[in-house]
Amino acid sequence: MDVIFHIDETIKWPTVLSNLKHMNEWYSETGSTGTIELLINGEAVEQAIKASDVNFTAMIDHNIKIAVCQNSLDQRQIATADLQDAVAVVVPSGVVELALKQQQGYSYINP
Repeated sequence: MDVIFHIDETIKWPTVLSNLKHMNEWYSETGSTGTIELLINGEAVEQAIKASDVNFTAMIDHNIKIAVCQNSLDQRQIATADLQDAVAVVVPSGVVELALKQQQGYSYINP
């Protein structure tokens, strides 16, 4: 099962992190395989920078792919060099990434 989590509001970080943890635990407990991706856009991209308290390295250690929206970075004048090293992909448009993943059969979760 492939799943894409979407966060666009800073206030939702605790919820999305909890959801990711529970999804990852389910994969481990059931032996299920698939991709877990976190798509970050809107104001939530501000937590993807190196100075953030959100630990993206722990997500990578649990095989969670992290994608950040370039449009949202541009709107906030955040350079890709300022992102945490664990951010795997910068996509041109977060909404397009979400639509593409849903077309590919990913389950969409927006806490």
